Amino acid sequence: MTDRPLSNLERLRETVANRVQATSLRSVARQVGMSPTGLEKFLAGGTPYARSRQKLQEWAEGEGSRPRSDMTVEGVEVAIGALVRDLPAEHRVEAIRRLVRSLRVVYGAQGPLPEWLERLSATWLAEDDGDWPGADLQDEEGEEGDEGEEDDELERET
Repeated sequence: MTDRPLSNLERLRETVANRVQATSLRSVARQVGMSPTGLEKFLAGGTPYARSRQKLQEWAEGEGSRPRSDMTVEGVEVAIGALVRDLPAEHRVEAIRRLVRSLRVVYGAQGPLPEWLERLSATWLAEDDGDWPGADLQDEEGEEGDEGEEDDELERET
């Protein structure tokens, strides 16, 4: 891999690939106004026809004006609820809190927290005193203290 700057077409391909990864090929193809097969060929390195390239560029310009994340607190709560629904009811709230804390650690290591995560934290961690495994991360590499072993034992018990 070289250190040369990305071309406009490569940036466009990267933007499309990121959106496809976050949603689906069919969804993005529908948004762009291309066939899924045409979009797939573009992502694989093909050069689009002029009209398809124009559609891709117009779509990407619209994407740039959208909020960085189209995720909502409600949508995330539904997803988390689906993840914990097989747990006994008495363990679900704590499981949700652990998931929210984990998301805070992962996102926090990459930069500012997204707005949906701030709101989710305010809802689910409002009564939280911060005494949880991982709350006291010591360095930028994400090493945890000895509490992580205790957390593993708790997870096996549930």
